[in-house]
Amino acid sequence: MNVTERINRVLFILSYVSQNQGISVEELALKVNLTPRQLRRELDFILLIGKPPFQPDDYIDIYIADDQVYIEFDQMLNRPLRFTHPEAIALLMALQLLDPELDPSVFDSLKAKIQQAITGSVTQTGYLQNLIAFQDTPSPGSEHFGTLKAAVKESMKVEIEYFSISQNQTRRRTIWPYFFTKSLGYWYLTGYCELRLDVRTFKFERILDVRLQEEPFTPPPGIDIQRHQSNFLRLIGKFEIKILFDEEVAPWIREQWPFSVEDRAGEGTVLTLSSETLEFPSRLALAYAPHTRAISPPELIEKVRVDAAAIAALYEKHPV
Repeated sequence: MNVTERINRVLFILSYVSQNQGISVEELALKVNLTPRQLRRELDFILLIGKPPFQPDDYIDIYIADDQVYIEFDQMLNRPLRFTHPEAIALLMALQLLDPELDPSVFDSLKAKIQQAITGSVTQTGYLQNLIAFQDTPSPGSEHFGTLKAAVKESMKVEIEYFSISQNQTRRRTIWPYFFTKSLGYWYLTGYCELRLDVRTFKFERILDVRLQEEPFTPPPGIDIQRHQSNFLRLIGKFEIKILFDEEVAPWIREQWPFSVEDRAGEGTVLTLSSETLEFPSRLALAYAPHTRAISPPELIEKVRVDAAAIAALYEKHPV
């Protein structure tokens, strides 16, 4: 028997005996395909589970009385889960970063379980910090998320009322919704637009109304949904951003934006994405300085230069 098989057998014995206290040696031996004598040796081995120098009863006390097997765990393995203050705060923070629109019932269930688990672990101050830091207003498009989610899942057409900033007008469009994407805190819907006769991406907060059409659709021939999904970040935003990251930090950039990077021999990795403003790209470039350089557009290069000068001036005014 190899190590993996033995570990699996030990875990089975621990679990089975804990749920069937007083099981006979013969019955347990049959369960794990051992003779009673072999089982007794295995139980002696289990007693060594603990911390060096592996004193019996460190964590597990498994024993035989009147030819019946019993198990007792150390109190630390039986007591209810308790979080330290930082752990509980981190859990609350992670919960607030989830999107309840994706599956409201699952989100509510998870939230209730986490709140039950951390009862007594977090002070009222902790709850107050969480509310101040993460309380957020609902997204303007969140009320339509459920309808659009069902349309994507069932491949059903939808009619949306959409405000276009570039044209400064609101129009109704019939959309064949393909997929959702979230970028920089905003949700987007990508689908085929019957008005434009092409694939378009729509920002959720500009979708003013949604009506589900009882009409299924099949993507037109030649439409590569996977390609559109992979290149999503290239399809949105007013500015096409290009930032070069040297090899010191390139691995992190490749991991975070796997579909939006291109390696440049001898220099590093170029990240290409779209953004409606220059704030985020500038902060991204400065966050990895001096291992990064803005390439384009010229407005971004100037923005990074101005922001860097403001940072330098701050330290000149308040030297360390």
